Amino acid sequence: MPYIPVTCPTGSHDFFYSISTPTESSAEKIQEGLPTILFVHAGLYSQQIYESQFTDARVRQFNLIAIDNLGNGSTKGTIGDQRYTPKEVAEDLHCVMDALGLPPVHVFGLSLGSITALEFAIAYPERVLSLTLCSPVSLTEPEHIAAGRIQVYKCWETAFSASLDPKDPATKQKQQDYVEEALLGVMQLLFNNIKTRLTKALLVHQVLQGIEIWSGSEEKVKQSYDACVRCFTEREAIPTESFAKIKCPVTIIHCAEDIGYTMEDKEDLANKLTEAGVKMTLHTVPGPHFALLEGYENINPIIVETVLGIDGDLKAPTPLPKPDYRRGKMKTPWTEALQEHGYLPDEPAGVNDMEDAEIASWFERPRVLIREERTVVTEIHG
Repeated sequence: MPYIPVTCPTGSHDFFYSISTPTESSAEKIQEGLPTILFVHAGLYSQQIYESQFTDARVRQFNLIAIDNLGNGSTKGTIGDQRYTPKEVAEDLHCVMDALGLPPVHVFGLSLGSITALEFAIAYPERVLSLTLCSPVSLTEPEHIAAGRIQVYKCWETAFSASLDPKDPATKQKQQDYVEEALLGVMQLLFNNIKTRLTKALLVHQVLQGIEIWSGSEEKVKQSYDACVRCFTEREAIPTESFAKIKCPVTIIHCAEDIGYTMEDKEDLANKLTEAGVKMTLHTVPGPHFALLEGYENINPIIVETVLGIDGDLKAPTPLPKPDYRRGKMKTPWTEALQEHGYLPDEPAGVNDMEDAEIASWFERPRVLIREERTVVTEIHG
C-alpha cells in the first residue's frame, strides 16, 4: 500500500492507494490482462469502506484499486481554501491514474463518490469502461441533509476546540461526549444505526484516523469541514447536457432503506442519463445508505455482472481466487487492522451483536496504522 507523489490542478500531494489482485492482497501494480475496477470512496469514510468488496473472491478475480481523496484517509496534502467538489476530486483521480499507468477502468462510486465517478466519466470518457453508482447522492445537496452534516461537524469542532482546557481532568470526557454525539448522526444517515462487528470496526478505525488528520490544529479541524461538509454543499448540479459525454453503460444501485437520499433522486438521475442516450440500468437492493458492507451479497454480483458484461469474452476463472478465511473471504489491505478493532472475517454477514457494546475512550485507544512507507517516484502535471 504505497504512496505516489502527484502534481494535480489542486497542488502537489502524496496520494495513498491500495491495489489488490487475485493473488495479492496488497500489490504494487495491477496484474496485466485483467479488468481493473477503481473504487471511489464517499465522504466521512476513506478507502477501507470497501472491505466487503475486496474480500470477496468473486470481485477479486479482477484488479481492484482504491485511492484516498485529498483531505481524507492517509493521503498527504491539504485542501485549503480552494474549491474541492467531486469535479476537482475527479481531476485528481485522473492524475493519479496517469501516474500509476492504469489502463481504462471500471469505476465503482459510493454515495458522493458516485458523483465523482460521473464527473470523471464526463471529463475523461475514454478512461471509463463502465460506471456503477451505489447509493448516489442527489445531484445537489438537500438543505436538511446539509444542515445535519454541519451539525455533525459542529460537534467535532467543539470536541477539539481551544476552549476546552487540556489541564481540566474533565476535558477528555467532554471530548468523548462530543465525538459520540457526532457519531450518532453519522451512524443514522449511513447505517440506520445498524451495528455489526464490521461496521463497528470501520467506525473505530475512521474515528481514530479522524483524530489524527482532523484535529490538533485549527487547520486540521478546518480540513474536516472541507472534506466532510464543503465537498457536499459547494457542489453544483451537473448540467444535463453533460451526461451525453458519457460513453459507457451506467448502473445505479438504490438501497431501499436509505433515509437520506430517496428513490426519486435515483430515478431523476436515471431519467437524465436515459434522455442523454446513456445505456442505463437501475437496481434496488435492501439496506441502508452504506448497504455495501453487510449487504455485499446483493451488491457484489452486480459489480461482477457489470464487468463481465463489458468484457464480453471474459469468463470467470475456475476456480475463483483462493480464500484466506473459512467463510470464503480473502485478506484485504485493511483486514488485519480492522481485526484489531473487533472485526471477524469468518463471521456470517449481518451478525448484529454489537448493539450494547461500548467503545473505550477514543483518546486512550492505540492507533492502528493502515499504511506502508513505500513511494513510487512519479510526477504528473495536470
